[in-house]
Formats: sequence, C-alpha cells, structure tokens
Amino acid sequence: MDFDWLSLGGVNWIGVLVAFLATFALGWLWYSEIAFYPVWHRLGKTTDEEMKNANMGIAFGGTVVFNLLGVILLAMLMAALHVTGVGGGAALGALLGLVFRGGAHAIHNGFAIRDPRITLIDAAADTAGLALAGAILALFA
Repeated sequence: MDFDWLSLGGVNWIGVLVAFLATFALGWLWYSEIAFYPVWHRLGKTTDEEMKNANMGIAFGGTVVFNLLGVILLAMLMAALHVTGVGGGAALGALLGLVFRGGAHAIHNGFAIRDPRITLIDAAADTAGLALAGAILALFA
C-alpha cells in the first residue's frame, strides 16, 4: 500500500496558518448574529440560558483542533495530488467539505432527528470554509 501522500513535506505552514485563521474568521461570521446564528439557534431549540452556560472551552477547543487538522489534511492532499491554482484548491476544499464534513453532519443530525436546515447551515459552512482554505493554500503553494 502506497502512503506517499501521507507526508508533511509539501505543506506550507504559513499557508496552513493563514488558511486556518481565515476559516476560523469565516466560521465566526457564519455563526454570527448578522448571518446564520439566529436561525441555527432557533432550529436547534437551545435556550439563551443553555448557550450562556455551555462550556465554550470544549466547544472552541474542538473547533480549533479539528479545523486545524482539516486544513493540514487539505494541504497534504493538495501537495500529493499536485493541485495548483486558486480554483483547484477551492474545488478540492469544497468537495472534501461537502462530502466528508457535510456528510458527517447529515448522518449525525439525521439520526439525532435535528431539523435538516441545521444540517444545511453546518454543511454549507464547512464546504465554504474548506473551499476558502484550499484557495488560500494554493496561493502559498
């Protein structure tokens, strides 16, 4: 079995950092009061009190770790597949975001019997985030 793609050798770490920060900023905007937070919050049927008392360390800790891992994996795959150009990076990022992260939302939210609109909001956020990351990584390639 060939694991040559499983290499950090072609990863531009400055690009990873910039892409990670950009996806984090996009997520902050996406789930802000001016974008999808009001609808997402209402559909999730959480109260303001529950949100206020939530452990944000765990929420943001998981977000940081898995966003960073996603951007690193995207950088590894772009290097291994010789993806070049902003369009190519954005396309690969969007594809991975939609299929893997969006698919995971659909599976888990479906069995948790959550409103499908939550899945659409979350899957679109991940698709847009990894598309942005791919475009940025391509700029640093």
